[in-house]
Amino acid sequence: MLFKNVYFDLNHKIANGFYSPGNSLPNENELQQIYGVSRTTIRKAIDQLVSEQKVVRKKGSGLFVRPTISKQNILNMTGIIRPTYLESSDKVKFKDTYLRLVGPYYADILGISANELLYYVSFKTLSSHGKSFEKLLLPLDNFPGFDPACLKVTPIIEVVNSGKFNLENVYQDFQLVEASAESSKQLNLKIGSPIFKITNLFSTADKKNVAIEYRMQDALNTEYSIDFN
Repeated sequence: MLFKNVYFDLNHKIANGFYSPGNSLPNENELQQIYGVSRTTIRKAIDQLVSEQKVVRKKGSGLFVRPTISKQNILNMTGIIRPTYLESSDKVKFKDTYLRLVGPYYADILGISANELLYYVSFKTLSSHGKSFEKLLLPLDNFPGFDPACLKVTPIIEVVNSGKFNLENVYQDFQLVEASAESSKQLNLKIGSPIFKITNLFSTADKKNVAIEYRMQDALNTEYSIDFN
């Protein structure tokens, strides 16, 4: 099969949503098996999709459909701590990714049954701005097509926006707290060290809470600014 055939097929699958924005593609070895062609042919097809900004090749992480940038009002809101946008040099290291029961505490926050399922993802982001330890909680019913791998190339606000509901608001809670055993281990700090903890609670126009994000960073080596412009 010529590289053009591979290119057209992948391009079609991206266009019709078979591979969604921000989600991972099969790696080059898997694509070789799927199409029965050489690695050179696969790379040539991928190179063209990368040059057309339809695919992101992230070193050490794989291939991803380029995420869609949201135009929602939430990105233009003033007085909130801006979400972190992943850059090409940023690295995401997963710690835990699994489905669990929502439980009574999060059921009350999210307004759903405690017996429903919830994606629980914890990961570290290493960037030029420092290191952060994050947790993301997404109800399965709100995010049926969620692929945790998309967090390697997609900002959290875009991930949250990829579900069944449109975001309109975010409630932010900003705290200075002591590092727990877990956060101190992930941030390479002593237990009890000061850390900034941000809780983001994303909701719809009718005040339905859709997702929860926790972000923790070393308070002694992190600067935050609030944009009121």
